[in-house]
Amino acid sequence: MKIKLLTVFFVSFLLLTSCSSTKIDYDKSVDFGSYKTYAFYKKGLDHLKIPLKKKRFIVRTISEALLQKGFTKSSHPDFIVNIFTKLHDRIDVYPYPYFPYHRHARIEKTKEGIFYIDIIDLKNKKVVWSGHTYINLKGNDYKKFETAIYKLLADFPPKN
Repeated sequence: MKIKLLTVFFVSFLLLTSCSSTKIDYDKSVDFGSYKTYAFYKKGLDHLKIPLKKKRFIVRTISEALLQKGFTKSSHPDFIVNIFTKLHDRIDVYPYPYFPYHRHARIEKTKEGIFYIDIIDLKNKKVVWSGHTYINLKGNDYKKFETAIYKLLADFPPKN
């Protein structure tokens, strides 16, 4: 019995820690200090499957984060920012314990998945920095996106 309980605990722990992870990868040979200006990848924004108001919020939040780091938006940028998501519906069913003989339940539908930010060197046309994090949009979507963006860009540009 203890082995089953430990196995369930261990598997639950792995699932929880893997879902809440943030992963960053970058090209260590790139001199990120040479980057000063950026722009957003328009085709990437056009394919982002979220409402326009949220897209604008995400772009504004990323711009604020990059501005705080000394980057400026430009029509002739050093790098471009591409954002995308892999979201899916999450459905949670909570049975009402007050009605043991009735089949009543509360159903909650939310979106969850992975939020990605890629930095692409415009001169070399290659991804030089990439980050992604799990995001659950239950509650305040705007706050969740803001938290994810600042979490991803916390150590950008990387110090080699």
